[in-house]
Amino acid sequence: MGPGQRVGMKRFSLIVVLIGAVFGWGNAFAVTMPTNACPTTFTCAFDAAEVRPLSDATPGAPGVFVGYLSFNGGVPTLDSLGILNGNVQTLLTAVGTCTAGTTSALGILDFTGNGGPKFLFVSDNSGAELRVMLVADAGPVTPSAVNLGTCTQQ
Repeated sequence: MGPGQRVGMKRFSLIVVLIGAVFGWGNAFAVTMPTNACPTTFTCAFDAAEVRPLSDATPGAPGVFVGYLSFNGGVPTLDSLGILNGNVQTLLTAVGTCTAGTTSALGILDFTGNGGPKFLFVSDNSGAELRVMLVADAGPVTPSAVNLGTCTQQ
């Protein structure tokens, strides 16, 4: 064998490690999410904050939201109050629907039929918290700001 045909042990080891890393990285995408059941009897206090994007009519404007989310027999009710850009919003009370999450999709809390928002959610802290992400404003209109919140069981 000539010098161009030999593969040294160091080079061979590096190739094996790279192949293993590629296969290991590819398997990370095969992991499934845990399912998120809709709570049946659950009340939590939530808070969320946002900053309006530069493309908004009020770029950089802050928004803060607090309220309660309760489930009675699996039916969610949202009571929320917010301050957007220094202006207090009216109290929102809306009854919605809950769709449980699957191993490939997050759970959905939809209040758009009653003038409220739509959230995706996951259960956290052994079921004592819900983490929510706003995906539609009332209407349902896709929001222009990212709004994340935590709802801690009371």
